[in-house]
Amino acid sequence: MKTKILIPIFILFISGVCPGQTLSTKEAKVVLVVDSEVVSHILLFTKMQKMDNAHLFERNKGCKFYVGLLKGSYEVNDNYIEPKENTIIIMYTEKQIFPESYFFPADKLLPGDRFDLGKIKAEVVSSKKGELILKT
Repeated sequence: MKTKILIPIFILFISGVCPGQTLSTKEAKVVLVVDSEVVSHILLFTKMQKMDNAHLFERNKGCKFYVGLLKGSYEVNDNYIEPKENTIIIMYTEKQIFPESYFFPADKLLPGDRFDLGKIKAEVVSSKKGELILKT
């Protein structure tokens, strides 16, 4: 009897702890880490808030951090997000965390342009002042 109860609990525990979980959400607040005008990776905003700033800057030397929204499915691997197909990412190009005089040059991107989000390719849907909308 005990093994019948323990096996499902063990399976639920393993499936909840496994890295690379696929999640689906209506909307998640994210941080896009930009290195030399290229998004190197995406973090969940809540995870970034829990990180030590010194450690964050050390891991991402010379990078800029922009607030964004993710609508759709994504996978979490070691605190980084990999958007799944048909996911919308909105990058607020004028909402930089730890602001400096540098802003992301979204005005150079036109609808239909290809864009790299770390390892994932996205297409520019819209590029307005202060907002870049991408679709994977």
